[in-house]
Amino acid sequence: MVVLLRFMLACALGFFAADLIAAEESLELQLPGFSHHFSPPKLQGRSWTDFHDGLGVQLTTRNPNVVFRYTGGFMRDSFNNQGLYAGGAVGLRLLQGNVEADLSLAPMLLYRTTRFDDARGSAPLKLIPVIMPLLSFEHRPSGIGGNLTVLPGGNFGKDLQFPGLIFLQFTYRLR
Repeated sequence: MVVLLRFMLACALGFFAADLIAAEESLELQLPGFSHHFSPPKLQGRSWTDFHDGLGVQLTTRNPNVVFRYTGGFMRDSFNNQGLYAGGAVGLRLLQGNVEADLSLAPMLLYRTTRFDDARGSAPLKLIPVIMPLLSFEHRPSGIGGNLTVLPGGNFGKDLQFPGLIFLQFTYRLR
């Protein structure tokens, strides 16, 4: 029985490796994006930053049914401070052809502020792990695409109570 399980595991890994070898890879530039927050900040006189300037890279591996993404970069957060992000995503292809789309789960690490900064530069950066749903799409002939995600609101620890938001980040395929 153990030999059969080892054989099945070896076959599965072999098929997975063969599928990766046959996969198409591309490199995308992650561009600025826009968000919509579902509620205003609790502090009067404050507003969320809805334009998120920044720059990142995304390596995408496309298989016939599965897509892998690895990403990293910097971006202005909702509190109007620069932060960093890194992570990956694994998803299922929904559309193929001139317009492609896939739906993924994306575990990410965000290194960002968790509050408004009254004395510029004094808001501490914190490492925040999140898992986000991700809808990625691309117009293949032009290389223009995007990543759309929804972050639910809630209490993410004593230092971060955040409203929900929807976020669209634009991408451009380099190769």
